Amino acid sequence: MPGAGVFQQLVWAPGEPIRWDDVNGGIIELAPPAQPAGEMTFAQLQSKVWHLLREPGPDTGDPIPTTGDFPQAVVQRDLNLMLAQFISATGLAPTISDKQVTVGVFPVLDMPLPPDYQSITNIDYTPAGGTTYSLLATSFSEWNAYYSGTTAITGIPERYRQPWAGYVRLWPQPGPGQAFGPGIGTVTFSGIPDAGDTVQITITNSPNAAVVVPTYTVLSSDSLASIAQAVANLIAVSSCCVGGTAFLAVPTVSGASFQLTALVAPGTQISFLTTVVTSDSELSVTPNGLAYLQPNGDTMTFYYSSTGTLMNDPNDSPGIPVQFHVALVYGVLADYWLRKQDPDGLARIFKTRFDEAVGQAKRMEWDSDRATAPTGASFDDSAMDYAGYY
Repeated sequence: MPGAGVFQQLVWAPGEPIRWDDVNGGIIELAPPAQPAGEMTFAQLQSKVWHLLREPGPDTGDPIPTTGDFPQAVVQRDLNLMLAQFISATGLAPTISDKQVTVGVFPVLDMPLPPDYQSITNIDYTPAGGTTYSLLATSFSEWNAYYSGTTAITGIPERYRQPWAGYVRLWPQPGPGQAFGPGIGTVTFSGIPDAGDTVQITITNSPNAAVVVPTYTVLSSDSLASIAQAVANLIAVSSCCVGGTAFLAVPTVSGASFQLTALVAPGTQISFLTTVVTSDSELSVTPNGLAYLQPNGDTMTFYYSSTGTLMNDPNDSPGIPVQFHVALVYGVLADYWLRKQDPDGLARIFKTRFDEAVGQAKRMEWDSDRATAPTGASFDDSAMDYAGYY
């Protein structure tokens, strides 16, 4: 669930999509009390276009247009085009389309940036199981003077060279130990086993069919460790690990646990469900429900201004401040009323509204960046980066 005071946000394991089992499915409904006024979904933007264009659509109780001069496919295309035009018209001002994206680390010298990045504000690095820290930005001249001759060094990065052609160069270069490793999942048995208890595991490499591993029946001589080994042995000879469609490495066993490891990273689409049947409930397993393999490697978090969020689904939003969502409608209508020969000069009116929103967006950069607490430092001192002095 969202944390206190955090709205429209779900926190989940890094790199792990939110999933439900294939049988029951699931629905998430977010209706936060602090939902901002002016927020519009892709579906609402389209409906607003048809309404102000005086065309039948959802706002007038009519079905979504699929034919004619303004069918849904055309409106969807043009709203996405107008989003890019709006961001461009603001001068690609920071804070208009800010994003925070976390990705896995590759063992490469040049790390690709998110494809929609426009300008980088900060890059955080998180070693697997470690503490997050910020990489130090380095100019081309500083890089060439101090680091260009040591790019063969591998390890946990400390610096990045300023972006160029969609990449940043890292120093040291991440190696296999830092790379976004294959997904892993651990099954652990606990309690007291009794003869006749059964353990059965089903493993699915979505979207392929599930692999039902043969059931293991507990013997009177079994311990928790021997049960883990026996189940792991059954997995090792199943189609999960054997044959042309294998997707798991042979499980490794440690005490009462065994670990599943994907053959190909990230492997987070692989799920497993372990079921224990016991008469006295003394034998149990963790996890005791459907689980997915988790990513196993370092991650980088990019903070950047983007070129906009491509909208596809009805509930998608433009990725710009909500007070400017309707500006996309104004921009599209300025074109569409020309198509209708514009007897009332509405194209000019909507173009004026679009331009007014652009002007407000340009001013928002300064407004949103103003400090809310006083400082004793001068303007130049407060903008200084002292990280290199400590």
